[in-house]
Amino acid sequence: MTRTEAPHQNLIDRLDIQNFKHQKLKNGTDLYYVGGIEEDLIRVELRFNAGRWHEPQHVVSRAVSNIMKKGTSTKTAKQIADIVDFYGAQLEIDHGHDLTSVIIFCLGKYLDKILPVAEEILTDASFAEDELEHFVKKQKQKLLISAQNTDFHANRKFNEVIFGKDHPYGYSTFENDFDTITTAQLKDYHRKHYNPADATIFMAGNVNENAINLLEKHFGHYQKNGVVISATNKNISTDNENKFFISKEDSVQSSVRIGNISISKKHEDYPEFNVLNTAFGGYFGSRLMTNIREDKGYTYGIHSGVTHYRYGSFFVIQTETGNEVCAAAIAETYKEMDILKNEKMEEDELLIIKNYMMGGLLRATDGPFNRINVIKNMVMSDLEISYFDSLVNGIKNITAERLMELANKYLDQENMKEIICGKR
Repeated sequence: MTRTEAPHQNLIDRLDIQNFKHQKLKNGTDLYYVGGIEEDLIRVELRFNAGRWHEPQHVVSRAVSNIMKKGTSTKTAKQIADIVDFYGAQLEIDHGHDLTSVIIFCLGKYLDKILPVAEEILTDASFAEDELEHFVKKQKQKLLISAQNTDFHANRKFNEVIFGKDHPYGYSTFENDFDTITTAQLKDYHRKHYNPADATIFMAGNVNENAINLLEKHFGHYQKNGVVISATNKNISTDNENKFFISKEDSVQSSVRIGNISISKKHEDYPEFNVLNTAFGGYFGSRLMTNIREDKGYTYGIHSGVTHYRYGSFFVIQTETGNEVCAAAIAETYKEMDILKNEKMEEDELLIIKNYMMGGLLRATDGPFNRINVIKNMVMSDLEISYFDSLVNGIKNITAERLMELANKYLDQENMKEIICGKR
């Protein structure tokens, strides 16, 4: 063995995620689960259509997800927390643009102690006035603190430009948004969107018959009421202007966001476009990182990626850079786009990217807790499980010529929205 030569690279031949199970509870609620560990650990996630997309007015969905764990008709917030802590468990609520998750992580032997608490939160949250007041005060304080940072302004302006200021994915939150919500609204939203029968359940860990029976006991007897869609404006209204500058004269750096509406996971080009994005700015050895961070030293990090929501996707390049080199960093970003459009990638670089991405998929499917996340993302995106194979094939079979074709199709500078927040 010679240590002066890198080891030979072999592309991973095949990846499989088929070892999961799917069944329905007696009321028709979908349950997906992956077992396979000896340790007595269980993770249960109930996903609800209860994100921004479904709210009747701004911040209602976020308020419900924050307050619903703060008390029921029989338990205070402290009592709920004490029960969860006593059994060494975690009970979290994760709010998103489309979905909200109620997540339980505990020892399997204590699942029967934690599930009743989760059930009570889902069916009997009290939404006390003092908890709403505390939430509003805390959120306003967070807004004041966040407003000191350039990335806060760049992100919210980018979302507004891409989707429109009234769109659920694009609206910005202001202090007065919190002044108009009421406990009656929160209770109504909670009742409509957190019915256990309307959840999709994902479970991983040391899954056994007892765990499934407990889910049936606590969530299988409720009746479905369907998803209630609000009257919120759902039309994407991308701004016609391409360049936006937000002045922050006391800032020592600028936050840059460049991007546009992108293709969804269901688009036939997406598996291969995913490779193009990785090469451009999707990992530490990407073109953007190599040039703008390693060579020019304009930033500590620059990345590109695609964010997928259920009803819209966007591509974005983001970085924080010194005010004095901001324009140069942006110019180099567009330069790297042009190189990908006009110069064929060397096979050695393409092989490194393929190996990196296949390794990422391998890690993403290693063990039940990771694997259930892959299953969850596909199920909630309305994708067939075979979609995973298309991701693998897209990585394995893409050519340098195809990358150039995709770069010319999707990395169009004229179609990019450019947002800068900083000192001019």
